[in-house]
Amino acid sequence: MARDAHDWLIKVDPSMEWQVLRDLDGEPKERYLIARARIPHSGWGEALLKAQRPDGSWAADEPTGWADSPDGSATYALAILRLFQIDPADSAVRDAIDRVREKVTYIYQDRIPYFGGETEVCVNGMVLANAGYFTVDDDGPARIADRLLGQQQPDGGWNCDAPGSRRGSFHSTLCVLEGLLEWNRWRPDPRLREALDTGISYLMDRGAMHRLSTGEIVDEAFLQPASPPGWHYDIVRALDFLRDAGVEADERLDAAIDHLESLRTPEGRWAQGALHPGLDGEREREHWATLAPGVGEAVGDDSPVITLRALRILRWAGRDGDDS
Repeated sequence: MARDAHDWLIKVDPSMEWQVLRDLDGEPKERYLIARARIPHSGWGEALLKAQRPDGSWAADEPTGWADSPDGSATYALAILRLFQIDPADSAVRDAIDRVREKVTYIYQDRIPYFGGETEVCVNGMVLANAGYFTVDDDGPARIADRLLGQQQPDGGWNCDAPGSRRGSFHSTLCVLEGLLEWNRWRPDPRLREALDTGISYLMDRGAMHRLSTGEIVDEAFLQPASPPGWHYDIVRALDFLRDAGVEADERLDAAIDHLESLRTPEGRWAQGALHPGLDGEREREHWATLAPGVGEAVGDDSPVITLRALRILRWAGRDGDDS
């Protein structure tokens, strides 16, 4: 069953092939980097890079919300390219990042350059993740990181509703943690590491989906993985982050991983659980459905990205077994 899903992923796109070779097969670097090098020049990666507008964004002609606006679409597109694990050093990728740096600004934030960030914690976390992954050397991301460090809540999380709230939000916390992890890889700082460790404890102590006070599931939507997730929290996104951060999968995550296993189809794949959950309207969803091949399948359809993430989560948790 796992082997069937593996073979499917290998064939579907270079962005999936190279991550399978690296994360599931343990192939030598010289082999999987050959597949990675194809991502900007074929398949899903090439299509998304070519969809970039001359203004540096991936916006709609007539934006209707955040995700099809210039700054929102840039955030969304770069996050998808991170899902593909595209090579940030490739010349086509560098050209795309330069266009974002030079041309994309925040319409409602006094035309601040894109990598200078905005006011919402969750968005700034995504921008910081994009800046770190794509090795942006501007001063803006460093200032974002400093702001986020000062916005961590007493419980270790973050919340877009702060200062009105003194508690973390799963959505905001995961966005920020992804940002701090990528930025700390690019620009290591012990303050970032400390905030990361505290934020990771926030997720672990809650089993990645439970209320700390009652043990209840915070939101049933967390159990429906999405590709792409946008700013929205789900257990596949959270568990894959914890794996990527080098956290040990202990018993606190057992229930979340049990649920992940329960979502596996008879073919050994995982389906799209929620279509673009962070988007506000149908026109935004239509915009991204045509713009980004490889993500945004119809709910219930097999999702390569979710399947890849799920398989490597199970391997990380020691649950991949011998069902090949």
